[in-house]
Amino acid sequence: MMTWQRLITGFCGLSGCCGVALAALGAHLPDSAFIQGGRTMLSHGIEMLMWHTFALLALSLAGRNTMRFVAWPMALGTLVFVIPVVLKALAGPDFGFMAPYGGTLVMASWLGLTGIALFTPRTGNSSPPTT
Repeated sequence: MMTWQRLITGFCGLSGCCGVALAALGAHLPDSAFIQGGRTMLSHGIEMLMWHTFALLALSLAGRNTMRFVAWPMALGTLVFVIPVVLKALAGPDFGFMAPYGGTLVMASWLGLTGIALFTPRTGNSSPPTT
């Protein structure tokens, strides 16, 4: 496993743990701990975190070195999106202005994955499958 894969996989472990901890907070904190609609907002943030944790894990385990160009910005974008959403939901500091930047970075990462899929030369057997 290359260094970037180890780091992204480690990030996945930490973000998965945080997702479970945040879900527990969302389930057990009293309503007074949230802004109005905050419990739902927290739930959406957790969903974003967990889905992108799984996507990052798949990228890190894919074994293609070009995936690092998608994984790093996706990890950063996920953090820049999720942290402000969670803080706002829990009546913490309002860094909500940062969430669109994180979301944009995540979307750009998904488009980068599309580019890698479409434009990276094929490796291995290039003959068409036989039926």
